[in-house]
Amino acid sequence: MSTLVGTKAQELSDLETIGFVASALFDVSAEKINRLRQAFDKNKAFYDEIATLYQAIKQSAFDRGELQKKSRRTIPTVAVAFTSNTRFYGSINAEIIAAFEKHMTTTGKGSDYIVIGRTGKMLMEASLGRAAAPAYYTFAEDEPSSDEINQFLERVEPYDQVTMFYPSFVNVFTHTVATRDVTYWPKEQRKADTAESFDYIFEPELPKILQFFETRVRYLLFKRAMLESELARTASRLFAMNQAEDRAHGEAVRLGRAIRKESANFSDLRLLESFSAISRWKK
Repeated sequence: MSTLVGTKAQELSDLETIGFVASALFDVSAEKINRLRQAFDKNKAFYDEIATLYQAIKQSAFDRGELQKKSRRTIPTVAVAFTSNTRFYGSINAEIIAAFEKHMTTTGKGSDYIVIGRTGKMLMEASLGRAAAPAYYTFAEDEPSSDEINQFLERVEPYDQVTMFYPSFVNVFTHTVATRDVTYWPKEQRKADTAESFDYIFEPELPKILQFFETRVRYLLFKRAMLESELARTASRLFAMNQAEDRAHGEAVRLGRAIRKESANFSDLRLLESFSAISRWKK
């Protein structure tokens, strides 16, 4: 009986440790999410408007015949899944890989594929095996540095279209998988009679403006997407650690009751044995 109580006591100690770790990660995530949320909300309208402007400039270049495909690539498109290096982010990495795999087998056939992050690599290899795996790329940390962003953009620069799969922040309790073409390549030429068709006069020339947007503006928008990714991951961790702490606490309470019950039963048994021994001695 004492061995059983000892085993459950060890389980209780383990649960209390898990609850402590989950609580610590929750506190760290809560502090981090405030910083990321402030950075994300700052100038939100500016980023939305500059993304719309980038798309309009790309469309204008396409309509005027000044947007040429990069024919040096035999495969003109690439799909990229952004996951974390570390774990404990809830289900968000698995959701990204699930959406990425669906893209690979449906609309993304004929593309190149890149998975960023050690967690994504592990999930892809577990699902598809090494033979069918895409190329892998890893940043030093979950938040890429400026140099790493530039290196990645240089790596995908030869492609006409770069479709990103990354976590999108909705609120602290909700996230989605965002799919975005960071090149803003036009899907089809606009019809001349649509109400949204405009003929802009560009100064300086359109090719020079387009070159600026393809470099500096794309960098800003990509960095913005990485900020949103980290915000969504942190929110997912906050929610997951809160659930883990609650489960650990609930299980610890249940196990504590079981230990007290076993201890009481053991004490009662020892007491009965003592009375039995006294009775035999009196005879």
